[in-house]
Amino acid sequence: MTAPPWGHKPPPVDDVTTYWITMPPAISPRCNYWISRHHAGTWRSNRWVRRQNYHGAAEWLGVWIWEYLHMIRPLIDEER
Repeated sequence: MTAPPWGHKPPPVDDVTTYWITMPPAISPRCNYWISRHHAGTWRSNRWVRRQNYHGAAEWLGVWIWEYLHMIRPLIDEER
């Protein structure tokens, strides 16, 4: 299988609730993947992700809840 220009999506985190309130010791590869795709202009959130609560969106994206709330959600809010 040929890799897309932005690379293959890393595996999701094991449990999105592991880092809910506190910052993880390192940003997950999956979070870095979504952020780099957003900055490159190859990903924009869809309506489904924007409608979800933070737990559902973190599950869908495969990132910890802290990453979604503090790193990805601000990018989504900028899109509007």
